[in-house]
Amino acid sequence: MTVRHHIGRSGIFCITGFVAWMVWVLITSSTSQFPLGFSSPYIVTPVVLVLGALCGAYLRRSWRRGGLLLPLVVVSVVTAISIPIYANASAAVGGLFVALAGLAMLDLQDAMKARQRLGEHNQDSADPYSVLPPAMVLALTVLAGIYLVIGSQAAIALTLPVAVIIVLTIWKRHGPPQWVSVVLGFCVAAMAGFAVILLGSRDTWPSWLSAGESLSSARHTLWSDALRLWATEPLFGSGPGSFTPSSELASGTPSLVAVHSLILQVGAELGALGVVLLATLFLGGLLFAARGSRTVALIAITAWTALAVHSSIDHLEDFPIVGFMGGVILGWSGFNTHSSEDKERNDDFFSQK
Repeated sequence: MTVRHHIGRSGIFCITGFVAWMVWVLITSSTSQFPLGFSSPYIVTPVVLVLGALCGAYLRRSWRRGGLLLPLVVVSVVTAISIPIYANASAAVGGLFVALAGLAMLDLQDAMKARQRLGEHNQDSADPYSVLPPAMVLALTVLAGIYLVIGSQAAIALTLPVAVIIVLTIWKRHGPPQWVSVVLGFCVAAMAGFAVILLGSRDTWPSWLSAGESLSSARHTLWSDALRLWATEPLFGSGPGSFTPSSELASGTPSLVAVHSLILQVGAELGALGVVLLATLFLGGLLFAARGSRTVALIAITAWTALAVHSSIDHLEDFPIVGFMGGVILGWSGFNTHSSEDKERNDDFFSQK
């Protein structure tokens, strides 16, 4: 099979966007007075996103064949990495865990239906307890996700609609056409980006936002500083690493060295062209997730959009494990799919005796 068969046109679009992003980062860094290290989020995050997508593809293939050890290992390792890091980043991983459990539940549900059909023809083959091991893996994934999510108000607010979509999708076994999910996902992320820009442009920070811990007034200062820096070089940006020295708050507070908004960080340091490339990468993720069936695509696109919204108000890009899990969701939905996927009988969960 060709590479195009596995990744489709949307995959090629993603690869093109990935290459263009890397080229632009290198170009802007060459004109910046701040050296670009290989540990820069501008380099690490896209790379781990691709690695996560490959892992997601292999994870789903293993899951559909009844393999439970690999999902357990991935969930355990990712959880162990996420617990000690920045609370909002670990909470974002938790939200992606919930989405992953929803995607896996769709495959398990298909397996259960296939097993039921098989049992109607052969009563001896029916095994009502064989669903228990994969169900336990799903339960552990959900519990790990909830444990991580509760560390962030923003993550809780964004995970709730993802959970609702998962429940409705599994219940109804139906979803809107993929193009509808893509358009809605892009519009929601764009609205979040515009809202952040408007909030950062305000002279004062709304008091109702200051009441919670997730969006303190420090965000207003950081976002305003980023917008001022962006205004000095609107098209090309001031170069990677230029924000922190330009902001009094960021340079003087170790915990606030980033903008806490991906779109503003990219705008200030990589300019409008960088923002366009960022939007291209996000759109590529939406299109790649849309390669799955309607139900699979709906859950993956919702999770990918929730991650984009969360990234617009926090610095999740600084934590590779978040990008990795985002890639896992895309890889699960986008790789090795074809139009007959929903018609395939998936009874591999029950092949383990």
